[in-house]
Amino acid sequence: MRTIAPPGHGYNTIVLLAGMPRVASPASIRKGSAVDRRGDIIRGVWRTILTRGIAGVSVRAVAEAAGVSVGLVQHYHRSKDALIRASAAAMIEGSAAAYRLAGFAPSEAVRHLVTHAIPTSPAARDGVVIWHAYLAASVADEELAALLRAAKSGQERELATHLAAVVPEDEVTHVARSLIALADGLAARVITGEISGADAVQTAEAATDAFAGIARGRSQAP
Repeated sequence: MRTIAPPGHGYNTIVLLAGMPRVASPASIRKGSAVDRRGDIIRGVWRTILTRGIAGVSVRAVAEAAGVSVGLVQHYHRSKDALIRASAAAMIEGSAAAYRLAGFAPSEAVRHLVTHAIPTSPAARDGVVIWHAYLAASVADEELAALLRAAKSGQERELATHLAAVVPEDEVTHVARSLIALADGLAARVITGEISGADAVQTAEAATDAFAGIARGRSQAP
């Protein structure tokens, strides 16, 4: 199996600026520390979802995947639901931290925010598969659903902020929402093998240019 990177490095599939505490940077994690063990457990959840599906997540399965004891997993996470929520939060915040550190210029930020959820590598595909597993689980878990809603709302607000330079104020939220919805749909088609990641990114970028151009043209019309 591919090595699963720490949050913010291997699964940067969803961008969020929703105010969660920052995760520790890899340089600050000492081997064997509590933070390091928690990271092992989170990666264990992701491995379990990829190999067994989200229904296969359990304290014992995650302990096996993480290479730690059942007791250690239970020390940090009392239940399957708690494990799933914690791993979703780690994915979201890891991606947000990476976005903050990247320091994109406005035009780069727009393209990143639109296309970031489209997988173009095996690791990114894994991330999208895991995200879709969270979506399915959120139907029966309101706390998880709230996390995912906050992620999408944060992505939408951030994209709208950058689009505001070229899209009229009364349209910018709808344009941002439309572009994100398009990218999410394209990502689903990539993970089923219908289209390639490169084709999906090209489609999303063309749509971004078209949406922005049409909106700008309307705002400049006499």
